[in-house]
Order: sequence, then structure tokens, then C-alpha cells
Amino acid sequence: MSDFIRGDRRVIVFSAHAADFCSRAGGTIARLTDAGSKVHIVDFSYGEKCESPALWARNPTPTLTEIKQIRAAEMDAAAAILDVTIECLDFGDSPLLIGPERRQQLLELFRRHQPDLVLCHWKDDILHPDHCEATQAVIWASRYCFRPGIEGESDLPACPSPEVVFYETTLGTAPVARYIPSLFVDISESYKRKCEALDCFAAQPGLAERYGWLARYRALEAQSTAWMQGCEYAEGFVRLGTEAGGFSGPTGFGPG
Repeated sequence: MSDFIRGDRRVIVFSAHAADFCSRAGGTIARLTDAGSKVHIVDFSYGEKCESPALWARNPTPTLTEIKQIRAAEMDAAAAILDVTIECLDFGDSPLLIGPERRQQLLELFRRHQPDLVLCHWKDDILHPDHCEATQAVIWASRYCFRPGIEGESDLPACPSPEVVFYETTLGTAPVARYIPSLFVDISESYKRKCEALDCFAAQPGLAERYGWLARYRALEAQSTAWMQGCEYAEGFVRLGTEAGGFSGPTGFGPG
């Protein structure tokens, strides 16, 4: 089994909005939980303003509180399908702003869960500022969580800095954001579960279809550049530190 998909990992997946974790990495999350790893999802917001189009189209329009409640139920349903735990920090979206106090909350969260792997948005997902804001805060916490002199509000001890891996940009913006995957995970066996989880997000219709196109395209890349013959669906990632100057060729992680 690869060093990426293992059964002994402690994983946190950060998501600016309700469904981001699932659309970008749902198949990989399913593979990790199937292998026995523990995965915890942290949504910074419910995506109540910019990523709930079907709810804003209702007549009468639901209140923000009602939209958050609907999106929370969607998140819980998707999490159950992927066999993960989930929480929402309810920081708000459009704009998502993560200042010093909120970053301190992230530091505490890292130390509480002690992840060895963290997944989050591409650091230069510039066409959606919420995504950049989320990842800058995650990187910040990952570089301070191991320093014992930086104390939080609790007595949680410092923890090792986890591996940080970036998932996909906003759909269709990879060329503009200069996102070039260097790590591919074959999700052919978990693709159906990913689609079932995405279908829970009725506030964002069509996610499974649109991200299915991307999964098929990433599979073609995986076949051509990472020698993953037979891969039908894939998710692409970039490890922190390999996105500029450290690129050594694509790596692929097939089934089992």
C-alpha cells in the first residue's frame, strides 16, 4: 500500500465552504477511511452566501439561519456516506476572513487532533478569495503547531507539523491559478460513493456531474504521466513544497 493511502493516518480536510471537501477530495477521503484511517472534516463556513444557489432561488427566500441549517444537514449526510466526522466553524463566507483569533482556533484544532496529513485548497486559488484565505490560515497553523513556546488558550501540547497537500482549484480555473497536479489518486473504486455524497448537497445542484468530468480528465493525466493504466477516475493534488521548483514528475496511487 502506498505511503499516501494508508490505514494509520490521522487526517484533517479543511474546506472553505460546505461541499468543497467532497467535490475536490471525496474519492480520496473514501479510500482513506476504507483503509482504516481517521478523517475529520473542518468546514470554515456553510457556504451560505455564495454557494447555495438553489436555496437563494426559492420563493420565499430562506433566512441565513435557515440556509445554514439546511447546509449543515447536507454536510452531515455526506459525511456519513464517506464515514468521516465533520464540524463547521461558521466563520461566514464571501468574504471568509480568518484573523488572529480565528487562526488561534486553528492552532488549537491542530493540537487537539494531531493530524499527520492535512488537505486544503490550492494556495493560489485566486479566483475564489475565500479559498486562498482558508489555505493561508491552514499553512500558518501547520507551521506554528509544533512550536512549544506558542501557547494557546488550552493546555494542549505542541504537535508535529503535518504533511500539507493541496486539492483542486475552483472548477475550470486551474490554468489561470497555475494548478498542475503532481500526485494522483485512483478513485475508480470510490467514485460512486463520492457521487452519492455530492448528491447530498442539493443546494448546489449538478456537483457530481461537473466533478465527474474533472475526475475523468485527471484519470487521463494519471494514465499518461503517472503510469496508472486502467485508472478511470482520479483526483489530483499538489504537496506543499513541490509546487515551485521541487517538481520531480507526477506520482500515482492506485487501488490497494
